[in-house]
Amino acid sequence: MAGRTPKNTVEDWVAAALRTLIDEGIARVKVDRLANRLGVTRGGFYHNFRDRDHLLDLMLEQWESTCRFLPDTPPPANAADAVAWLDLAVDRLIGGDGYDYHLDLAVREWARSDKRAAWAIERADRERVDTLRRFFEAIGYDREHATIRARVFYYHQVGYYAIGVHQSTADRRRAAQLYLDILCGEEQMKIARSRTSKAVKAQAAA
Repeated sequence: MAGRTPKNTVEDWVAAALRTLIDEGIARVKVDRLANRLGVTRGGFYHNFRDRDHLLDLMLEQWESTCRFLPDTPPPANAADAVAWLDLAVDRLIGGDGYDYHLDLAVREWARSDKRAAWAIERADRERVDTLRRFFEAIGYDREHATIRARVFYYHQVGYYAIGVHQSTADRRRAAQLYLDILCGEEQMKIARSRTSKAVKAQAAA
């Protein structure tokens, strides 16, 4: 019908809610406020959601499925391939490709006052640290050392954003190798990268 305002989808409401969460915090994620942000009446909200809790659940689902701290594929068991996997992870963190740290921090703040968000954060942290542990095992550490290094690596990165370090992308890329040597162990990384270099040369010669 001509002149009729298009209906907002569930995705539109969730996107607006996540943006509000980042900008203003969970207390401001309210039906009326979101409706104003989308330029519609609150009636459209109840066309898509049972209630506000339904929206909050979908917000957490969206965060967990799209705000990916590490590559979606697990680190390979081969040391050389594992290093290549870590390089992809670092590119994602520096470039913000697939990982929105603003959203991650906003959900962490939300978790201080809501158990459902706290549980989601706990799941994500456990998954991320476990994945990093598998990387450290792949480059030669035993399980205990790999677990501790995974935690140090993860806490460092989350803390980097939480503190609000201001550094250009170019500066971060320049410092990335030194950070990796410190966090992962210079000798282990040297050995793993040497294997990577040999593998590349072997493929080129084949």
